[in-house]
Order: sequence, then structure tokens, then C-alpha cells
Amino acid sequence: MAEKTRATATWKEGLAFTIKVRGHELTTDLPPAKGGKDLGPTPPELLLAALAACSGIFAKMFADREGLPAEGIEAVAEAETLQSPMRLGNFTVRVHIPGLPEEKRSKARAFVEGCLVGQTLKVANSVNLELS
Repeated sequence: MAEKTRATATWKEGLAFTIKVRGHELTTDLPPAKGGKDLGPTPPELLLAALAACSGIFAKMFADREGLPAEGIEAVAEAETLQSPMRLGNFTVRVHIPGLPEEKRSKARAFVEGCLVGQTLKVANSVNLELS
């Protein structure tokens, strides 16, 4: 049986929700222009944050494995908001690993592309909605 990952979102106030994951807690909301109070990042921003963080973690693991310095490692994730249906698409992740030698670039790319969030976004998935 596959391991499951779980996040629970509970209404907080207005359009804000508290998200709990393994004992960690954060808030998501919408900006005032969309009816929220901007108490936290929007859900699509959290998705991009997860992609950037995952890519950054994999870049750090690669740097550790190759004896490269971690200082200055950065991952920036971007996506376009597409229509019909409204969704994020055309994801781009720019990863900077300071001091990465040219001869290790393809090896670094292959390693960082193993990030679970990026791999999830690359595969056609289903989302089953159950209402209770």
C-alpha cells in the first residue's frame, strides 16, 4: 500500500483557512481584491512555494553529495494562470547552485528534476472530490 501524505484545511475567518500538516500550521488566504484579508499566501502560491522548496532541497542534497557549498542555493518557481479550465500551467523552476561546475550541470539537472512536487506536476493526475 502506498504511503499517504495528508494536509487538513480548517476555516479560520473570512476566506482564510488554517492548514495543518504533521503538527505544523500555516494560514492561507486571498488578497483583499479577491475578498480575503491577505493573512497568508494563496493556495496557488503555496503550490508554487512547494515546488520551489522541493527543488531547493534537491539542489542542496546534490550540492552536499558533490561537495559544493550550500550558501546561495536558490530555487524560484513560476507558473502562468491559464483558462478553460482555470489552472496553473507552464511551470518554470530556476535553480541556482553557486559554484556548480559546467561538467556537473546535466547531473545536477537530472538530480533536481527528481523532486517529488515537480514529478507530481509533470504527470497527469486525478483529483477525487468527496463531499460529506
